[in-house]
Amino acid sequence: MIRRIVLIRTHEALQEGWAKRSFSAAGAFLDAAVKVSGVQFDERYHPVRVSGRVTIAADRPAASGYTYTTAGPVTTYSVRSQFDDEEAVERLQTDRRQEVVGVYADPRIAPFPSPYCGSSAVGRTSDVTRKLGVAALRKVGATGRRVRVAVVDTGIDGSRVPVVGGWAPYPGYTPGTTPPDHGTMCAYDVRIAASDAAILDYALLQSSGATWAAFLSDGIAAFADLMDRLQREPGPLVVTNSWGMFDRSDDAPIGSPENYSANPDHPFNQITGSLVAAGADVFFAAGNCGANCPDSRCGSGDTGRGRSIHGANSHPSVITVAAVTVTDRRLGYSSQGPGGLHDRKPDLAACSHFKGSGVYPADGGTSAACPVAAGVAAALRQRVSAKRLKPPQLKGVLQRTARDLEGDGWDYDLGYGVIDAAAAVKALHLKPKKS
Repeated sequence: MIRRIVLIRTHEALQEGWAKRSFSAAGAFLDAAVKVSGVQFDERYHPVRVSGRVTIAADRPAASGYTYTTAGPVTTYSVRSQFDDEEAVERLQTDRRQEVVGVYADPRIAPFPSPYCGSSAVGRTSDVTRKLGVAALRKVGATGRRVRVAVVDTGIDGSRVPVVGGWAPYPGYTPGTTPPDHGTMCAYDVRIAASDAAILDYALLQSSGATWAAFLSDGIAAFADLMDRLQREPGPLVVTNSWGMFDRSDDAPIGSPENYSANPDHPFNQITGSLVAAGADVFFAAGNCGANCPDSRCGSGDTGRGRSIHGANSHPSVITVAAVTVTDRRLGYSSQGPGGLHDRKPDLAACSHFKGSGVYPADGGTSAACPVAAGVAAALRQRVSAKRLKPPQLKGVLQRTARDLEGDGWDYDLGYGVIDAAAAVKALHLKPKKS
């Protein structure tokens, strides 16, 4: 059986299925108007609204060679399907071309933990606080108060890091009830800079034996829920993602319309761009497939420069985060650009591999670096609204104020350099709030 994401043009039955988070509300329509022989829809996955269209600027095409122009706003719905064979995929697209927008890969995704490149921690939380310049944030009253941060990960232990709500790909999950693991580490790391942030537990990655994983279709559902939340409850929202695809053998080949890693048209890449356009600051870990000491799960052709930052982790609108120690040494597992969707990746770096949450001997990988950086954005968002500074503008400030360790400008290892909260406060002309 072949698992795929199917993107379908809008229909009232799909709208109802999304509104009720129910497959059954759309099942009759899918069976009558979309299904063909050799195709089975996954009834555990309700239709998910996918708004907008991802584009790549004409002067900066994707590393794959794709060059897309603006297609205009579109609302479609994704469903997850099983196909008997490739002939069934072709049959669906041919016989149901009036309803079906496209069929896309649904690769497995997993978190980016670490301790390799040496398991011993380098420094501790207090060192990260100092290197970030958190004191400058506190001086201007920037703690992330009333700023929501969605930790899209394995779930959070709410007894360690309080949560205010969340989501999971299956019904019945109570946010904050996951035993301490990768997601708890990420939530802790957000709060290094944003101690008062309102943490949302988006438990995307589920435990299977000794591993945590999900499918990219679950990521679409998570981001669609975040879009819906942002529309219902406007206000600052930062989204941190310390996960991705390790091995492109689970993806369609680059150049195929089904491809995820380098295809701006893939529905997860589309909805990622839409979430940023709606006002969210979205952070992604670069990945742990750097050339020096890659994770053992990295594909044989998926390590090192130009081969290790895939899909939404390389989206031009997100902030892609590499990893350094508190001593400003690049961690060898940190993935290196260019990215699959955008050449100039990563955007910046942040501290990792330090003694922090206590979940692991070290809060490591680009998994830790990503929420550390996201916490800086959350703290700043308390003082700088998205109306005053849209996500691309805040991203620009963080890039311009990063500490360039090599002194040669942007590079494929660390982007513009290490995130510097104190320099960002100065660039934004933030002043202490009057009591």
